[in-house]
Order: sequence, then C-alpha cells, then structure tokens
Amino acid sequence: MLWSIMYPLAHHLFLPFLAYCLSVQVMSANGQQQEQIQLSDTSVDEWRGYYRKEHSLAKPYQGNGMGIPYWDIQGTTMVTGQYVRLTADTQSVQGGIWNNVPVNVRDWELHVNFAIHGSTGDLFGDGAAIWYVQDPAQAGPVFGSKDYFRGLGVFLDTYSNHNGPHVHGHPYISAMVNNGSLHYDHDMDGTHTQLGGEHTGCEAKFRNRQYQTQIMIRYVGDVLSIYTDVLGTGQWKECMSVGGVQLPTGYYFGITAATGDLSDYHDIISIRMFEQEFAHVQDGTAVTLDPRQREPYAQNVAAPRDHVDQPPASKLGWIGTTVLVILGGGLCVLVLWFGVIFVNHRQQMSKKRFY
Repeated sequence: MLWSIMYPLAHHLFLPFLAYCLSVQVMSANGQQQEQIQLSDTSVDEWRGYYRKEHSLAKPYQGNGMGIPYWDIQGTTMVTGQYVRLTADTQSVQGGIWNNVPVNVRDWELHVNFAIHGSTGDLFGDGAAIWYVQDPAQAGPVFGSKDYFRGLGVFLDTYSNHNGPHVHGHPYISAMVNNGSLHYDHDMDGTHTQLGGEHTGCEAKFRNRQYQTQIMIRYVGDVLSIYTDVLGTGQWKECMSVGGVQLPTGYYFGITAATGDLSDYHDIISIRMFEQEFAHVQDGTAVTLDPRQREPYAQNVAAPRDHVDQPPASKLGWIGTTVLVILGGGLCVLVLWFGVIFVNHRQQMSKKRFY
C-alpha cells in the first residue's frame, strides 16, 4: 500500500530532479547556471539550435536590389558573387559589414567563414574584428570600428605591435568585453584588457590558406567560447573559453577590418547565427534583470598593469631580419679581414726598418 503511493511520487519528483543534476549545466559560485559543454572535434557543419536568417549571411548575398538583406556595408567593403571583401590589399583602408537587426536572444552561436590573404609575404596587417555591440557601423581605430565600445569584440589580429613580456605569436585571436570605459591599446595588442587574462586566446595560422577558415563564437549561459578550424580538418578546435561574461540583448553583430602601413585582403564568405536554448536559473538572493538592461561585464580580465612603451615591432619579417643578420655578420668578417691585413702590413713595414 505504501509503495503504491510512494512509487508515483518518486517517479514524478525524484527522476526529473536527478536528470536535472546530471545535465550539462552546473551552478556557478554566484548561483547563475553556466554551460559545461565541449565542442572540440565536432563537425563544423553541425547545426545546434535554431538558425536565424535575419542575423546570417549566405550566397547569393544581394537581394532584389543592390543591397544585402539585413546587412549594411561600410567603408571600402565590396560585394562580389563569391565573397564580401572588407578591404583590398591596399594600405590605410577600413571596411565593415553590419547586421541591422538587433539580437533579441540571450544565448547564441555565431559561425563565420572568412579568408585573410595577400601577396606581401611576411609583411601584412592589420586584421579583423567580429563585434556584438550597442552602437553599430561607427568607424574607428580598432580594426575599423570605434574605441570605447559597449559590448564584445573578438579580434583576429595579424600583426604584432608588442615586443614586451606579454608578447605572443601572430596571427592571434583574443576577445574583450567593454562597458564603454575601456581603451583598446593597439600598442600592446589589447593585452591590457584581454578577456580571461593576457594569455587567454590562441595563435591561429589562418592567413593564406587554400581551404576554408572558420571561427565559431558561442555565448551560452554567460560563458564565451571561441573555436576555430584553420587547418581544414572540418572539425572545431577550442581557442578559449571564459565564464562570468555578461552581455545584454538588443546589440548588433558586425565584422570590420583595417589595414595600415601593411595590408591584406579581408574577405567574409558566410555568417550563420543560431539561437541556443539554455535554462537560466537564479538563486534566491539574485535579482532577475531584464536581459536588455544588463551591463556588459566580465569577471575574468587581464590583471591591471602599467603601460610601458615598447620599441615598435620590426616590419621586416623573419626573412628581412635574417638578411640583416647575414649582412651584419658579413660586415664584421670583412672588417676583421681588413684588420688582419692591416696588422700584417704594419709588421712587415716594421721588419724592413731593421734591415
């Protein structure tokens, strides 16, 4: 009799609770659930969530008119049948493409198929950025977009400006969350404000590849994760993952690129955005905020440190540097050789005086 009463109760109450505890979502220290999922080695063609056409870009790019549905172009951007070119391989230009529909979903995944290439060997720059920001289509010094932005920037930096102790290889992918008060420091390659710390990111050799290069930015459960496929394997590899990232809804996606003294082609082939399902749960002490009213914030950022001017990085590349080293070594040998000849000549002249 007792079992017949308790069994339905256990079935309806305990089993759902057990399934919840064993799910891929766990509670963080502040009571807000964070996503625990690993997508490395999964297929780049796998779709997760709901495809959102209004935030995506695919061939053919143009609609009935000359424009691109849901997107605005900026600067030197040129639309072709095969790609959207943000910059040509020309010095000191900027271009961008901006989604004109605000993102009203809290959790999302963005796939970008891109190509950065050029014919200048080891001399190239400056790179591109993928944005989720409050104020779109505002040109500026940060890879073609404004500084002191509000939102998220993911940087595909192809040129190293920094020679200090926090230097890393390039091309390099990193991220930054900004509430409008922070400056992106190009001289330090953004390491002073880097999401997750100055070493959180990844070196990614995506330039001049003969196959597709792709990046995935996933923001689910206040965790920002970045994956890449720059080796043509068709599988994602984790670049970075940082929890405690707070972004509001209602911001805009965009991609910009810029060149300076050095240049490259920066092309976008496709953009795919997927809405993700995630059960956000607050603890009893937390205040549930309207996602539109959230302030851009990150718990984990680079530790504050003084700005120390560094000598500019060499624009010669490794080939130019090697040539200079060889020439310098040859000059030293030549000077030494002349020195030996001069000393021998002096010694011979001294001997003649004694005869």
